[in-house]
Amino acid sequence: MKVSFSAGIAVLIALAVVAGGWLVRPRALELEAARTGDAKLQAYIDQHFDLPGHRLQVVVIGDNSMTFAGRGANEHSPFEIGSVSKAITGLLLADSVRRGEVKLDQQVGTLLPLGDAEAATATLEDLATHYSGLPRTATKPLAVARSLLTSLNAGNPYPYDVDELISQAKADAGGRGEPAYSNVGGALLGQALARKAGKSYPNLLRERILQPLEMQETHVPTTEAQAAPEGYSSGGRKEAPWIQDGYAPAGGIVSSAGDLSLLLQSLLRGTGVDALAPRRDFEEGDRIGLFWLTSPLTGTDRKMVWHNGGTGGYRSFVGLDLDRKRAVVVLSDVAADVDEFATELLASQ
Repeated sequence: MKVSFSAGIAVLIALAVVAGGWLVRPRALELEAARTGDAKLQAYIDQHFDLPGHRLQVVVIGDNSMTFAGRGANEHSPFEIGSVSKAITGLLLADSVRRGEVKLDQQVGTLLPLGDAEAATATLEDLATHYSGLPRTATKPLAVARSLLTSLNAGNPYPYDVDELISQAKADAGGRGEPAYSNVGGALLGQALARKAGKSYPNLLRERILQPLEMQETHVPTTEAQAAPEGYSSGGRKEAPWIQDGYAPAGGIVSSAGDLSLLLQSLLRGTGVDALAPRRDFEEGDRIGLFWLTSPLTGTDRKMVWHNGGTGGYRSFVGLDLDRKRAVVVLSDVAADVDEFATELLASQ
């Protein structure tokens, strides 16, 4: 008997619900009682953090200072950083341009085997500014079905290797010339840089960003043992780690508040800031550089440069006030957006 695709998805979803999705019982969420770090910053958390919480890392950074406060975590604890990985991939792109390995107006099809697919003609700048025409997530039927299932079953929606990513990108394009946020495009860009350098993405990241900045707690996990601990949905359901291969440049990095502070301090000192410079208009009046967004800093007459991230069980935010040489990192192991809290913290400095 031939089953239609839509009917097949319905059956798969029903099985997922029965087999596991609703067997993962939620728990009530509140910030862990154990406190580490600065008492004044802890008081700020007490007064302003009103989200579902569990473990939390908060850092205020100057070019020569770092003030940390944690709940159930210290500055070395591993957290998934989601799409903050794209911001780091943007730094890798700027570095590859400085080395003369690639050009921003170079088509990605010159670096990856995309054949005559429309995506092949997207430039590296198109990918880094979300102007490639690629969708947010893959639209191939099996990828769509997997995303539906994992949303119900608290699983990993991005298990694909590089070849599978390329296959998905071949099927997806259209609408170039207007900004549209794309995980597919972010992943494709990072893998193109790695292919040009003759390295894997994790090795390229380690050699060009992590080792120079002594970021020893940051990596791309490839096994459960290397992954961050399980996080939580905003409703308290445990969420499996997102272990990513092909999509690692878009959202697969695990880091810590201490390591991200080293990265932001380097940017405050002027290293790699060409990646941050706005190049194109983005959504809601923002401007975008090489993945880094520039927006008004609420309550001030200044701008902030930032990126956020999210996985099934984590949220992250990094933001810089370049004029005042200040930055913040906020990492949570609960999938409730920390953007507003982090932005208010940056504005208060």
